[in-house]
Amino acid sequence: MTFNIEDYIYSMQYILVESKDKKIAKSLYDNSELENIDDYLYSVVTSVTQKNVDGVKKHLIQHEDKELGWIEINDSIQIFRFKPMNFLVVESNFQTNDLNKEMGIDKDFISHFKGKLLTVKSEIQYKGERYYSVFLKNKFHGFHHESHLDPLYEVNIPITYENIRENELYILSNLTKPVSEIPEFENGKILSIFKKNNIGKIQLNKNVYWIDLTLLSDITVPSPELQDKDFEQLKYEDLMYSVNQQKAKAKEMLRTIISAKDYINNTDVAKHLKFSAKKNSKDDAEELREELNSFKSENLELKRQLRKESNDLKLSEKRLDHQIDYKNRLEAQRDKYKSRMQVVEEKLAGLNEKYQELKKKNTGKTKKFF
Repeated sequence: MTFNIEDYIYSMQYILVESKDKKIAKSLYDNSELENIDDYLYSVVTSVTQKNVDGVKKHLIQHEDKELGWIEINDSIQIFRFKPMNFLVVESNFQTNDLNKEMGIDKDFISHFKGKLLTVKSEIQYKGERYYSVFLKNKFHGFHHESHLDPLYEVNIPITYENIRENELYILSNLTKPVSEIPEFENGKILSIFKKNNIGKIQLNKNVYWIDLTLLSDITVPSPELQDKDFEQLKYEDLMYSVNQQKAKAKEMLRTIISAKDYINNTDVAKHLKFSAKKNSKDDAEELREELNSFKSENLELKRQLRKESNDLKLSEKRLDHQIDYKNRLEAQRDKYKSRMQVVEEKLAGLNEKYQELKKKNTGKTKKFF
């Protein structure tokens, strides 16, 4: 059976952009209760799960903490999440865009972004171009074109005192709060760079500073580029992001259960329950014991569910890893086959040229003979 990552069911996010005539159904198989889509257009919604009904893929969507219902998604923009990355804004060419206006979050972004370390957690394709989601202190500040943002690239470039002796070092990435003097150091290195803004993060001994890269002496700074990701890579990273989120929620739930269990088993609580049993009637005491046993049973069942969910997640990860490995091997074989075919085509072209030359020579000889 061929694995298609696009068909994998997991929690994903979209910017809801569908026809205003489309309705949200409360039930998957009954359209008696329908809700208008207008209030949620250009909002970020979560597709909690997906199901195929008569060959049509339906999404159970949720807006913030409110479950809305089932809908077919055709034109909405999928948000591909990944591990957070750091960026700086490129002030010189920054422009607002109509997507943020449609989403109702248009503001003076430059005043918010200037001199700040930005966090990017996802990307989208909008009008055929890449846009990144920007966060400041976990607050969402819209989607912005990739050309307006400067990614932080990891590098590892050794430096000496001679390379930086005329420069100022700074505490912050916006090159403010200068250090009074350059400390003595033996082993220094550039850890990372903002290429467009010419700002570098350097380590001197165990201390970390920021520096203007244009003022470095006798240092060649590389010009890295972010690699384009195909759809499958974006989907895989988004899937892994969702899986890790579910793991974190499961762990948090387990911690809550353990805390509750510890609380129930606490000596003071136990004494209180015994005291209550003595004060109240026999029926009241029995009711308390039943509630306690019920609570313990629920905790046990939750633990079982958590174990099952954790095992399912591990199994899903293994399957995905196998499929990605299989895909990579197929691509390697395809590239190898293309390479061989290219060599064969070149040899055939060479033979054809030789054949044409021989043909011309033989034709000339034949004409002379007659």
